[in-house]
Amino acid sequence: MEIFLTMGAVMARKAIVVTNCTNRKRLSGAGVALEAVETNGPLTTVAARWAEAVRKARPTSQARDVYMGRAFTEAQRVAATLKGTLHIISAGLGVVDAADRIPSYDLTVSDGTNSLKPLLIQLGKDPSDWWAALTAELGAQHSISGLLDRHPDSLALFALPGSYVALIAQDLASLTKTQVSRIRIITSGHGRTLVPDNVHHVALPYDERLEGSSYAGTRTDFAQRALRHFIEVLVGHRLSAEEAGAVVANAMRNLRKPVVPAREKKTDAEILSLLRKNWRRFDGASTRLLRYLRDEELVACEQGRFRGLWCDLRQELDTKG
Repeated sequence: MEIFLTMGAVMARKAIVVTNCTNRKRLSGAGVALEAVETNGPLTTVAARWAEAVRKARPTSQARDVYMGRAFTEAQRVAATLKGTLHIISAGLGVVDAADRIPSYDLTVSDGTNSLKPLLIQLGKDPSDWWAALTAELGAQHSISGLLDRHPDSLALFALPGSYVALIAQDLASLTKTQVSRIRIITSGHGRTLVPDNVHHVALPYDERLEGSSYAGTRTDFAQRALRHFIEVLVGHRLSAEEAGAVVANAMRNLRKPVVPAREKKTDAEILSLLRKNWRRFDGASTRLLRYLRDEELVACEQGRFRGLWCDLRQELDTKG
């Protein structure tokens, strides 16, 4: 009877989905970029300059129409299934709602262009220090606690890679017990090691054995694929935190991590040659070409590297007409 009452209480809740922003964006043209902001001085000063630049920039599109890629699409799909709202954790904008109009910008906690990593290393700071400084400038409504306050009756499902768990770690650590009881965190095994102690019991034990299921994919969209599994297979949003952790652990025990074949390293020129020869075969589709490289040619190619090569080749072929 106690389990039934607990589940019934959770079942009555609305659910919201919280995912991370992506480097792939539909916005084009000039936008706010870290390289255009003065980065001398303490982190709080840099965050203030960045926030001012963001406030001055003209919003161009709703957030839901900006971010691209499988990770974001999977999160949208779950939000639609639950008839809930979608929210995005952005290293440049704080927490934004999918319906919010946002400006063009370029900032990430991941590696790549306009990454925060070099600045944080230089200042001896952590990603969560940036998040604290940023949300202090943009306002509490852009923080995790602010999001939960705006949705006091909702279960918040966070699907985030480890880099974004690290970004919001201080914010998570500041949550009250009541707020923590209303969240579930879905991330990788590495991501769970970055979760603060007060929310560790709501971080679900997904791991690489998920790749042995029909929800297989790439590392960059692991958390969002696991979220889909949690909702579509386990109906986890109807469970208490304790029950959710138990059913996820059991689901992982029933799966086996697939054996990854040994893949050969190749130069950019060699990979481009393979892509060029097979471009028409796969109609230029990036996902199918990446699978071809990895599964047929057994070539080792990280997704970010592949994306850059694919974009270069597409531009080359477009130019040739």
